[in-house]
Amino acid sequence: MGQLRLKYLEMIQAVVTRLAGNQFTLRTWSVALGSAIIGYAATKEAHVQAAYLAVMSAVTFWILDAYYLALERGFRDLYNIERVKADDTPSMNLTVNPSAGAYFKAWLRPAVWLVHLPVLILALVVGGGGWPK
Repeated sequence: MGQLRLKYLEMIQAVVTRLAGNQFTLRTWSVALGSAIIGYAATKEAHVQAAYLAVMSAVTFWILDAYYLALERGFRDLYNIERVKADDTPSMNLTVNPSAGAYFKAWLRPAVWLVHLPVLILALVVGGGGWPK
């Protein structure tokens, strides 16, 4: 394997690492922001509607998280294809662009929904006026 090929595979791996780091940051922000808004909304009876901001942020972060996961999987596929390919023409274009189905699959992955769904449910419960009786 040539030096150019090795550097090319390292570039793809760097993209995968950066996307995984972005996902971790999104998850951290989702939980922190959602918890802060929900905590504020739960303590202020007049500000219960603020919990719906947590709903909006949880859904937004969930969508972004799934987007980054779909891209990460696309670059992992590119890495696996390029690893065994004989051609030495480097390209950072995804061979198989993530489709809507890939985004939906990523959206339903446990690593994604186990982070965002609890924030969403708690925000809906607090925004609905409190715990069900």
